[in-house]
This record gives sequence, C-alpha cells and structure tokens, in this order.
Amino acid sequence: MMPDPARLILIRHGETDNNVSRVFRGPEGGQSPLNAEGFQQAQKLAHSLKALNLPRPRVYASTYLRAQQTAQAIADALGVPLQVLNDIHEIDTGAFAGRPYAHMTEFLHEMTAPDGQFGFPGGESLAGVGERFHRALVGVLPQACETVLIVSHGAALVAILSKLLELDPRETWLSDTHHHENTAVTELVWNESGQPEVIRLADAGHLL
Repeated sequence: MMPDPARLILIRHGETDNNVSRVFRGPEGGQSPLNAEGFQQAQKLAHSLKALNLPRPRVYASTYLRAQQTAQAIADALGVPLQVLNDIHEIDTGAFAGRPYAHMTEFLHEMTAPDGQFGFPGGESLAGVGERFHRALVGVLPQACETVLIVSHGAALVAILSKLLELDPRETWLSDTHHHENTAVTELVWNESGQPEVIRLADAGHLL
C-alpha cells in the first residue's frame, strides 16, 4: 500500500475591508484585520479542512494579521499550533498603492519593466515574489504522510504557483485561472518523480 503523498495546501486569507474597497494597499496595510465576513469565511474553511482528516498537519501564515487570523481558525480546528513564516507576505504594489484594482487593466503597460519583468512599478515583480516565497517554502515542505497548510495572499499565491508549476508569471496573472477569492484553496501533491501535481485549484466550495 502506497503511503499518503506529501500534501501542500495553499490558502488565501479571509475578507478584509480593503478587499471590499478594491484598492491596492502597500506593505503598511499588513495589519488590516479580517472583517466580520472574513471571520465567517475562515470558520467555514476550518470546518471543511477538519473534515478531511489531513495526515500530520502543520499550519503556517504570513507575517500579516489577516493571514494569521485566518490560519488561527484552521490551526484551532486541526488542534495544532500556528507558525508564522517570513517571506510569504503579499506583493509590494509600489506605485499602485492607493489606486483601485481597475487601474491594473487600464494601466497594464506600466506593469512590464524594461527588463521584461511583470509586476508593480516601484514595488515587486511576480517572479521576485515567487522566488522569495519559494525560498521560505523549501524549509517547510511536507514529506510523505504530511500536510503543510499555508495561508498567504492573492498575488503571492499566483507568484508561487507560477514558480512551482513552471508557468509564465505574466500569463498566469492575466489568465485569472490561478486567482484566489478569499479563503480559496489550492491543493498540491508530489508524485513519485518529485513533481507537484494540482489536485484542486482556487477552490472556494466551502463558502457555498
């Protein structure tokens, strides 16, 4: 009988008032808390994850409050401690901080740097976020029969999935396929050849 595979579950935090206003925030928005809806989303997610009886779970969150509040609900439901992981925080939106999400479409040309990197002028590129996230992830990757759950952020999740799945960050961002609504879940397992395989992608079925 084959052992359970190494399992990685990537999660976006619950809703905040900043999400509702649909305005980009810079790093100073790191302490924005979940709103009432966000706490409800986190509880629904925690309940759904508990029902999976995940083998040997470990729960991590970024240094941002909204991720930690979401992850705490999960950790409590699974009966494990919450651990904070550096370098998996949200992308620095640079010059886009304070601007509405709609500007991302209108001013898309501003998001490609002269060197071809796609991201936010004055902030970070998606590839750069993917690299820092991956460096942090390497230290906590699951082994066989383990589950690692990581609560992070929308753009950061696009970045790390682009890195793990060897996708073009710009194409991944523009396709919307890998965009996560609040508390959406992506689940990956590692096959026998050591490659990650997507089991579910940006799934928010627990909110239905």
